[in-house]
Amino acid sequence: MDFKIGSVSFNSVKIPLLWGKKAILSHSNGALSVIDLSGEKAKPQIVVDEPWNEIEYAEKEDGFVIYENEIQSYFYSPTRKIFRDLTGRLPECELGKEFTRIGTNKIGGGMVSGFGVGIGVSENGFFMGGPIPEGLASLKL
Repeated sequence: MDFKIGSVSFNSVKIPLLWGKKAILSHSNGALSVIDLSGEKAKPQIVVDEPWNEIEYAEKEDGFVIYENEIQSYFYSPTRKIFRDLTGRLPECELGKEFTRIGTNKIGGGMVSGFGVGIGVSENGFFMGGPIPEGLASLKL
């Protein structure tokens, strides 16, 4: 599939941005969706910049906090396109029009093509272009 998230284009990738075990996908209008791949079955959490109807969440600032198992998992601001891990394990991601920021690192423009994962973010850092890690639910669009 082809996606554009912020300043980065993704061509022929299955998951443009894998943030921990969550696939972040973009829509043609710039909105984002988040699919949790941590279980046996992929589960939507955010669809077109709004919490999915089966997800527990709370509004906060210019976005909302997503809960998993009654614990605050992450914050997402649709206006600023910022993802903040509230468990403290993953670096914050900002998907701006001029750059993509992962923690304190910035990626300006660019294209990732032909990989399972375009950009992967984990507790240990991030990578560009790689296989889909084992143990994730299958993402079918």
